[in-house]
Amino acid sequence: MRRLRLLLLATLSVTPAALAHDADVLYARLETTPTGLTEIITLTNATLLQLAPVDADGDSLLTQKDLDGRADAIVAGVWNDLPLTAGGAPCTRSNERALLEDGFISLSADWVCGDGDLRQDFKILRILPTNYRVVLGSQLEGERGRRFAQGVFTALEVPRPKPPSVIDGQKLAAGFVVGLRDTGVVEALALCFLAFLSAGTIKRAALRLMLLVAGAAIVLGSLSPPSLLVPVLLAVGAVGIAFVKAPAVAEVACLLAGVGLGLRSTLLIRQEALGWLLGATVVMLVSALIGLPLGRIIARRPRAWASTRLLLVLLVLFSVGLRLGA
Repeated sequence: MRRLRLLLLATLSVTPAALAHDADVLYARLETTPTGLTEIITLTNATLLQLAPVDADGDSLLTQKDLDGRADAIVAGVWNDLPLTAGGAPCTRSNERALLEDGFISLSADWVCGDGDLRQDFKILRILPTNYRVVLGSQLEGERGRRFAQGVFTALEVPRPKPPSVIDGQKLAAGFVVGLRDTGVVEALALCFLAFLSAGTIKRAALRLMLLVAGAAIVLGSLSPPSLLVPVLLAVGAVGIAFVKAPAVAEVACLLAGVGLGLRSTLLIRQEALGWLLGATVVMLVSALIGLPLGRIIARRPRAWASTRLLLVLLVLFSVGLRLGA
């Protein structure tokens, strides 16, 4: 019995560290680029607030504007405490970026390193509570089989990432799932159905599909747009498609809507962005296959068409308004 009690106490003593919640985990990964390495750190809003004073208005609700306006604080509070060395020589860091995503924040920076083994000291763990850990991996991969730093053990040997292959199935698949998710939200679906319900002909529906995909292809640039640009593009696209009778203007509105959808994604790796575009294209294609024949039926009833069009536009504007107010 005494041995059983001792075993139980020992098990409970290690359980909190072993069962760390995602809120207590920072994920770090390195990717090769033509000029060196890119490191991506994902963490929660609450974790970033413990490391850097980025909340401008003190309401604990971070916005992209907060991240952009306090970029120096993020560099001082995070990146300066993440020194990376190669063969004992410090690597050179540049181009620090911060992106607000759904439920977490992505911090990224570029590194130029010499030859030799990579080693990184995650000194930020000395500031955070002891239950925090850094996992070398990604949120999609989780913690299983990954190296991690925690407590006083803050330095890790970092395996040099392999040069990217022409096609990385894992990154494509991960981006594909995110693309399906991002294009499956209310405002995105409402925009797609607006475009195809009002197309009228197969030729025009095909043109609108190509314009939406072409606009969404801006995701491949991995851009960080101003916080107001995305909702403005979505709103302008919806109103233009629904209420402008000039065909050329409506098609331009489709292109702008596609750009807005593409800018909603904040994927930082090119092949993930390509997977995102493929996932978004699938949603758009399904919307076309459903929306075109349905639109032909509804168009025979002017009142029904007017109500449907107004409802879809209001859905887009309402969702956009919620995002602007967040």
